Amino acid sequence: MGVCAYSVLLVEDDASFARFMIGSFRDVEPKLDLFHVNSGYAAMSVISSGFRPDLIVCEDRMSRMSGAELLASVRADPSCQSVPFFMFTSSFTDDVPSAPGRQPLEVKLPRPTTYREALLLANRILASVAQEAHLAEEAEAVAI
Repeated sequence: MGVCAYSVLLVEDDASFARFMIGSFRDVEPKLDLFHVNSGYAAMSVISSGFRPDLIVCEDRMSRMSGAELLASVRADPSCQSVPFFMFTSSFTDDVPSAPGRQPLEVKLPRPTTYREALLLANRILASVAQEAHLAEEAEAVAI
């Protein structure tokens, strides 16, 4: 992918799955700034302290605060309303609640179970963020 200037916040309470995903993201983009926290509350604490990730990747089912609850909290913070949010899920039957006026969930992804799936998913996530950044740069260039 080349030189990477993205910061990714990975929110995952399963330590072994977090290591698996961190390795996959690093294999796709070695220069990625990747930060891991083990709960939605920890993620909100980091965000409240001033950290603004370019991308949030989250597990849907975590103890104490679900991925949907984290999404609602992130969207309530004006500085994070446009941060891309990707959520891993084991089931596509769950509905993600969306309050009026809030942005919808950007992408709900199947939880990878193999290294190959994890690499493909990491590549897909990073490629989509790179495309968003490119479109934003084009919009700024036109606005000048």
